[in-house]
Amino acid sequence: MTIFTEEILEKAENEHYRFQIGCYFSGSEKVQGALLLRSKIKDSYWNYATKINISEGHPEELISKIADFYKTKNRQPAIYFTPFTKTRNLPELIGKFGFKLKYKDAWMFYESAKPKFEMPESFMIKPVETSEEMKIFTDIFRQSYGGATPDEPYGALPKEYGECIFESFSKQQKDKKVIHYLGILGDKPVGIATLIYFGEFGCIFNVGTIPIHRKKGMGKALTLNAAADSIKSGAKIVFLQTEHGSFNEKYYAKLGFSTKFIGEGFVLG
Repeated sequence: MTIFTEEILEKAENEHYRFQIGCYFSGSEKVQGALLLRSKIKDSYWNYATKINISEGHPEELISKIADFYKTKNRQPAIYFTPFTKTRNLPELIGKFGFKLKYKDAWMFYESAKPKFEMPESFMIKPVETSEEMKIFTDIFRQSYGGATPDEPYGALPKEYGECIFESFSKQQKDKKVIHYLGILGDKPVGIATLIYFGEFGCIFNVGTIPIHRKKGMGKALTLNAAADSIKSGAKIVFLQTEHGSFNEKYYAKLGFSTKFIGEGFVLG
């Protein structure tokens, strides 16, 4: 059984940032005291400064640099805080400069070494292999994250999400492995998931089922299939993120994931 030490959890946070470069994150810049992540997606979930380490007595210089960076990118300045942020009083500190809490992420980790699940009748999961299949994947993503039901914590996501996913499919990923999955019921694609892994870490993203086929066990199968593939590849730490306090957090807890820490997103204005 894995013991989730602070060192392991912080490494998982760092791997998440690295895994998403080339997909939802279009790039990053390191400046003294911060990592600046940016995206073609305009919302603050994928445009923020993190890994903050502010020297005592000089917070305004770094905060001003962060704000200016995102304003030049036509993005709302945002800062992401986790239990591993070096500047422990960061929320209080940036609050003095006008940053306010916008969202909380639950970082959830899989507790079992052997995922067990039953495949729903007439349902199969296959990896995406062609651009045509990737177009189907992005179409299902748009339907799954379209805000059709009240239990979708993010509402309707902008079209840039699907564009980022599709564009990433053709990119070379030398520092990580990426598998996009299609869940097919009969002959109809109805669900998706993505696994990104490397070394000891695997992270699950983009789990979704189109609304009319929810609550039939397909989301569970997609999630745990990805977890199983990650473990087979040699990963010892399998994790995901979702909105803290949402239906999704309760759902993944039933699948064997547990929340090990909370990330907080603060925006200016």
